[in-house]
Amino acid sequence: MGESNMNRPAQIISILIFSVSVSVFAGCGKQETTDTSTNGTIPTTSETVVKEETDQPAALQNLDEIKWNDVKDPLIEDAMIAKLKAAIAAFVSKDLDQFHAALGPDVGTGHDYLFDHPVKFTGIAEAMKENNRILIPIVGERLKNEEGYSPDIRYTFYLEKDKDGAWKIVSID
Repeated sequence: MGESNMNRPAQIISILIFSVSVSVFAGCGKQETTDTSTNGTIPTTSETVVKEETDQPAALQNLDEIKWNDVKDPLIEDAMIAKLKAAIAAFVSKDLDQFHAALGPDVGTGHDYLFDHPVKFTGIAEAMKENNRILIPIVGERLKNEEGYSPDIRYTFYLEKDKDGAWKIVSID
């Protein structure tokens, strides 16, 4: 039973990726139908896919509206910001490997489910100190309308120093 729970986030992510892929290709299929009636060639579809892929990074950058250079919290150090930026960039680009690399080595895949809830990140709230950890709330807006949930969301990143004194993300709540 424990093993199936560990695979659940991976299953959900796979389903989500499949759903998005189907939607994208369904959209391309509609484009192909329109283009086929005008010029009758299939390469237009691959051109459409390439255009969507090149436009995507600009759209993804709009999902991180945090003004990183304006963060002036006395509890937040530059090394913490670097870790947060890497984690947020991975989250926004849906790069699971990059996301895992941004987190501490002992975190594992327990936070992969966050990828199922796309967010536009808009800012950083005031950090708090809890024992040897610094808790940094990242605020944003949900991109999916989920019944019973506010469009506003807050993920708290827990950072602590490792044995070498380097900051690492140890949890996200």
